[in-house]
Amino acid sequence: MSRTGKLIVILLGVVAAGGGWYAYDAGLRPFGLETEADGANAKRGANPGLPVIAEYASMMEEKTVVEAVGTGKSALGVSIYPAVSGEVDDVLFHAGEQVARGQVLLILDADRERLARDLAAVQVKDAKQLLDRYEQARPLGAVSESEVDTARTALAEARIRLDQAEVDLADRTILAPFDGTVGIPQVEAGDRVDSSTLISTLDNVESILVDFEVPETRFDNVSIGQSLRVETWSLPGEWFEGTVDAIASRIDAESRTFQVRARVPNPTGRLLAGMSFAVYVDIDGQTYPSVPEISVLWGDGGTYVWRIKDDKVESVSVRVVKRTRGRILLDGPIAKGDLVVVEGVLRLRPGRDVAATIRSNDETGVAQRNNTGEGS
Repeated sequence: MSRTGKLIVILLGVVAAGGGWYAYDAGLRPFGLETEADGANAKRGANPGLPVIAEYASMMEEKTVVEAVGTGKSALGVSIYPAVSGEVDDVLFHAGEQVARGQVLLILDADRERLARDLAAVQVKDAKQLLDRYEQARPLGAVSESEVDTARTALAEARIRLDQAEVDLADRTILAPFDGTVGIPQVEAGDRVDSSTLISTLDNVESILVDFEVPETRFDNVSIGQSLRVETWSLPGEWFEGTVDAIASRIDAESRTFQVRARVPNPTGRLLAGMSFAVYVDIDGQTYPSVPEISVLWGDGGTYVWRIKDDKVESVSVRVVKRTRGRILLDGPIAKGDLVVVEGVLRLRPGRDVAATIRSNDETGVAQRNNTGEGS
């Protein structure tokens, strides 16, 4: 061997020895001294689990919200008209006043009717006196039985005329038919009125009735007593709870809707007849598995998610039912408690080992769907 060749061999030996001892200095074993434990560790590390973030699937109820626009009216509300013609003698109420049932609201002139009543009362008195005399004289044979019967008939007719006079006199006084709030008077003392003249309105607004329309496709989803909520543009930001009070028995052939009436309690009297309302009816639906929106993927075969089972992932085909607040309701072989990959899905393949970090799910369990524009 030449001198140059010897120098190369020596240098290689020095480098090899130095590398081995450098391994010792770094806290490792020198080359060629691998233990049995080292072999096992290397085998386990040959295919490490892919780190992913996962979440347990939860169950959520699909709740559809049917929206409609309705008009409110008082649970008890009337327009007051006089029963007869005449001149207004006095108006005894003011706009917005609370009145009680039977309270006098308006009086028409009633001089003629009082005279007619008094005359009828006198006629009754005379007829009764005549009948009393005939009944006393009949046992003596002074009057016949037929004359007594005629006197009885005359008394009955006189009493009917008195009753009629009392009714005519009562018609000259207009009373409140129920407790409520009276509207603006439409007449004044001295006005001539008849049965077509509006006197005022009277409303009892302890509860408000709201009429609205619902599409015929929801006929089986609305029932008496079902809860709902309303909002009026007159009081923005305030919600009022109510219930379904009545449902129409037929579908309107032109609009393809049916009428629904809601009853909304109004103890404070803030809601008034004639207000317009936005009505929201909650309709319960089926319960579906719920997963985060980012965990649902789309491929050639359709929609799917990655499910972790025994530290391995598998692709599960699903159908998207609806999206709500960053989550998706699924229809497919996903059950409550299944571990679904949320992040780290790009490198996954069926059967791939994963190391999952599990995050919590704080969902409430109800998903709402707003059907904007349903109804009228």
